[in-house]
Amino acid sequence: MHIRVPFLRSRFLGLALLLAAGTATAAGAIPADAAAPRPIKLVVNGNEIAAGSAAPYLDASGSVYVPVRMVSQLLKSYVDWDGVRKLVSVYAPNHTVKLTLGAKTALHNDKSFALNAPARMKNNTVYVPVRFVAQSLGAEVKWQSAQRTVTIDDGDPYAAGYAITTTPSMFWLDKKTGDLYQSDPSNSPAVLTGKLDFKLQEYLSLSVDKLGAGGYMITASDIYGEPHINVQYTTAYIKNKKLVDQSAVHYWQRMTPNVTRLGSQPVLTDGRTVRILNTDGTVDHAYDLAKLGGLDEAYGVEGIGAGYLLIRPNRTGLLTLVDPGTGKKKELYELLGPEDREYAKLNDVPYHGDTFTVSGERDGVIDLDYVGVKDGKHRTLTVTVKDWL
Repeated sequence: MHIRVPFLRSRFLGLALLLAAGTATAAGAIPADAAAPRPIKLVVNGNEIAAGSAAPYLDASGSVYVPVRMVSQLLKSYVDWDGVRKLVSVYAPNHTVKLTLGAKTALHNDKSFALNAPARMKNNTVYVPVRFVAQSLGAEVKWQSAQRTVTIDDGDPYAAGYAITTTPSMFWLDKKTGDLYQSDPSNSPAVLTGKLDFKLQEYLSLSVDKLGAGGYMITASDIYGEPHINVQYTTAYIKNKKLVDQSAVHYWQRMTPNVTRLGSQPVLTDGRTVRILNTDGTVDHAYDLAKLGGLDEAYGVEGIGAGYLLIRPNRTGLLTLVDPGTGKKKELYELLGPEDREYAKLNDVPYHGDTFTVSGERDGVIDLDYVGVKDGKHRTLTVTVKDWL
C-alpha cells in the first residue's frame, strides 16, 4: 500500500522572492541616490517582501544586486551554481540564463548580452544584477529612486513543484494554458511534457512524486469557492518527459488527496473509476468505485495494497475497506466504540463521516489515526485486512 506524502519544500528553491534591478546595457543603469543609503524596498507582484539577512544592495554604478537564490524564490525558477566554473544558471519555461562571476556578458537562451554589472560574490553568497535576470525571465522591473523601491511583476504565471531525489526534477504548470514543463534534472533547460486538462479556479499548488526511472506523478490541487470547501485534483503520469495519462476529480468539504501509486505503478482516479497503470501507461486493472462502494457518489482512494482498496464516498464520508476482486467490504467506523460510531454516522462538521486518516501499512496491517469524540485525544486503530475481507 502507498500513502500519499504531503508536498515538501527544498533548500534549493521556494515560491516568493527575487528582486530588483541589475542592469543590461539596453536598459541603462539605475541611478544611485545622493542621500544617505537606506534599505532597498522590494515589491513583488504587489507585495512588499522582507529581504532577510542577505539584503539587496545598490553598488557604485547604480545597479541593484540580490542573492541568486532569490531568483528561484521569486520567479519560480531553478538556480544552479557551478563552483568550478564560477557559473550561475537559471532555468524556467522558455528561459535559460547563464552568468559567470566577473564577466561583462551573459547568456539568455544561448544569445549573448552585454552587462553593465557582472555577477559577484559577497559574504560567500552569489549576487546577480537583477534587472537583467528578471527581465530575461519575462518580468517587468521598475526602479523608484526617491523611494529606493524596486518593483517586479511577472504576473505569477506558473505553479511550481519538484521531486526531492538525488537529482531533483522540477515542474511548472502554466495557470492559463495548462502546459506542463519539466527540467529533469533540474539544472537543465525546461521542456514541454504535455498539457493538463485543467482550468484554474482559485488557489493552485503543484506536488510531484518520483515513480521509478523517468516516471513522475504530478498533482495540481485547486481549492476554490466560498468558504473554500471545493477542491479539484488533476493528476498526471509523466514518463520520460512525456505526459502519458491524466485524470481529474472534484471533491466537496473533505480534501484528502488520493494515493497516486501502487509500488512502482501509477494510480489514477476520476472519483468513479480507479485505474492502476503499467509503467508504459497501459491499464493493468480498472475498478468501478461506485459499484464497489455501493453509493452513487464520487469516491476518494486513500489507500491501496495487495487485494484491497481503502475508498471513501465524498459526501457520506465513511472510509471503506474493500476487496476489488470479490466486492466484499467493511465500513471501518463500525470498529470504533459507540460514541465514535454515532459521531461518524451523524456528524456533518467540518464534513460528513469519520475522522480516519491512513498513517501506515505493513504486510496487510493498516494503521488509521482518528480523534476520539469524548476526550478529543488522538488515537490509532489497527486493522488487519484478512480479518475483514
